[in-house]
Amino acid sequence: MQPPQFRYLCTYRADLDDPQQTIGKAHFGRRMIAVLTGGLVEGDRLRGRVVPGGGDWATIDDQETLRLDARVTIETHDGALIYVSYRGVLRPMSKVREFSLRGGPATEEERAQVYFRTTPIFETGDERYAWLNNIVAVGLGESIGGAVRYNVFEVL
Repeated sequence: MQPPQFRYLCTYRADLDDPQQTIGKAHFGRRMIAVLTGGLVEGDRLRGRVVPGGGDWATIDDQETLRLDARVTIETHDGALIYVSYRGVLRPMSKVREFSLRGGPATEEERAQVYFRTTPIFETGDERYAWLNNIVAVGLGESIGGAVRYNVFEVL
């Protein structure tokens, strides 16, 4: 069996408010809800903006692993609306907090200390982007202080 191949889809930045609500520790971990305030999508096949109002309903477990549960709307440069939902893993939170206070990791060595991966699923009724409904994608994330940035790849 051959390993998967990837095709670059886009890079997007989602700007976040401070966590709007911290529910506290429950049976799935410490629940934290953050609202998206906007952002930018850049790529040859997909570009536009992140529409304000989406969010992340994340949990943080006792091992300092954050599990994302995010929902985002993208408006493309040509007016299409695309709903994106994704789950993911971000760890360890102690390093994420340390680097975020400085605006994100500064070196490749620091980037390697944080694991941040997502699995975006796209939904749109716009025929120009209907191909997104039928792909599997992965995102490589980075927390950059008040925002997150993802490089997103289609799995071929």
